[in-house]
Amino acid sequence: AKGAGVAIRPHLADLVTCMLESLSSLEDQGLNYVELHAANVGIQKEKLENLRISIAKGSPMWETLELCIEVVDNQSLDILVPRLAQLVRSGIGLNTRVGVASFVTLLVQRVNLEIKPFTGMLLKLLLPAIIQEKSGHAKRAFASACAIVLKYSTPSQAQKLVDDVAALHAGDRNAQVSCAVLLKSCASLAADVMSGYYATLIPVIFISRFEDEKYVSGLFEELWEENTSGDIVTLQLYLEEIVSLATESLTSSSWASKRKAALAITKLSETLRESLSTYSQVLLNSLLKEIPGRLWEGKDALLTALAALCVSCHKAICSHEPSAPNAILGVITSACTKKEKKFRESALCALEQVIKAFNSPEFFNAAFPLLYEMFNPTTAGTKSEQEPSGSGSVKSDSGEEAENYVPRSKILDCTTSCVDVASVGDLLQQKQNLLSLLSHALSPSFPWTVKVSAFLSIKKLCSKLKATAVNLGDDASHAGLTALVHELFLAVSPKVVDCIQTVKIAQVHVAAAECLVQLIELYGQFQPAPALGQGFKHDIAQLYETEKNEQAKSLLKNCVVILGNL
Repeated sequence: AKGAGVAIRPHLADLVTCMLESLSSLEDQGLNYVELHAANVGIQKEKLENLRISIAKGSPMWETLELCIEVVDNQSLDILVPRLAQLVRSGIGLNTRVGVASFVTLLVQRVNLEIKPFTGMLLKLLLPAIIQEKSGHAKRAFASACAIVLKYSTPSQAQKLVDDVAALHAGDRNAQVSCAVLLKSCASLAADVMSGYYATLIPVIFISRFEDEKYVSGLFEELWEENTSGDIVTLQLYLEEIVSLATESLTSSSWASKRKAALAITKLSETLRESLSTYSQVLLNSLLKEIPGRLWEGKDALLTALAALCVSCHKAICSHEPSAPNAILGVITSACTKKEKKFRESALCALEQVIKAFNSPEFFNAAFPLLYEMFNPTTAGTKSEQEPSGSGSVKSDSGEEAENYVPRSKILDCTTSCVDVASVGDLLQQKQNLLSLLSHALSPSFPWTVKVSAFLSIKKLCSKLKATAVNLGDDASHAGLTALVHELFLAVSPKVVDCIQTVKIAQVHVAAAECLVQLIELYGQFQPAPALGQGFKHDIAQLYETEKNEQAKSLLKNCVVILGNL
């Protein structure tokens, strides 16, 4: 081949085809055997494939193939390319598959524009080869070949390939990996062509970052980082296309597609904040349509997306449709009643965020009765939540236990948000249920995490009542508020003291002491009759003397001082 030069041109097709096939047929069969049993002996298949390919490309046969490329001309291309296409379609063996893909890549780099008459045929064959190929090395080799051919294709051919590649993101794992591998090759070898189709490809890359499988999402994450100039700029530039693809994916029959679209909407909301307002109504309508109905694995992501959208775009949502907040609240409160544990917890988290976002006093009466019912101590057969005391996660329950699970900490977090937005009149109307819930939350039977959430609710209620008292001019309202303060103090103060005495966790002591400061200050502000007894003051003084945590001790000292001035 070295000496023959152009004399071998008439025989190039036969020579190249024969040598490419021989890369596999003449390989040491021992390597094939080792690969078949690689897993059994602890050898990584990927590394073994790499070894086989390296040996093949270091052989005299591959050197000869490279020499053949040097003598290719237009006339020999007419015969050679169809033979290569046939080998792409039917070649067998790892070395042959990688060999023909690599040969096509080198050939196109050698002839450049002269490959144009064959780009359509090659693209039609190379894309299916990428998808069907099981070997990672061969898949990447065919992707490189496809990308280099794309560089010289016509606009219509490029558009067809881009559309086909973009559609792969909604397929199975292999289709998604094929999509990512090909896009990575295109970004490297045909960046100028690829950049013209970013409006189609960027949304696919963005949404595919949220695939369940880490390997797949990692591939698209790399693509995103390599082909964008920062989240905010890129998302704003292609926002219309991303929103369109996200809403389309939400209506897919695939649960995985729905879930990753919801996660993408969450990311959009958290990143763009109010800049997403233009499309908030489209996204809101899509989410509200998908949340009701049967449950499926991963559906909780829709609730998270809805909450994130409301937090970021609550002003635009209210401005466009004043009744929208109530509709959103209705969908979320309905989701809170579902039995599936993870979905119910996500619904409660969403409820808390939505109440805070819209800050509507109406939400208290709409949500609190449900929260009270869910927490209701008279409910039979409920399972007290078992929350993590350290870094471990809550184990999933199954069957009847999962149905009876009560996420009390999250219910209390929602209650805190409800209290924050409530009017004083609504608080007085729900006084008995509110005090019953807070008192019951401090029961010894519940984990310390529930108690900490209860302390937060009590502190929020105290702050609310303090702020309200300043603006009260009505004697009747003041009397009602004074009665609420008195009953609140009597209902929860002894239980807060009991928590400090019985729970040996520093975090609980600090939170409980903060709660006591708020309760005593509130009591002092209203001075309801009868006055505080000496027994309570003695208990607080004793707690102060025995407390070991410095922060809690300092707070308890404040309690002693305030009580001394009452």
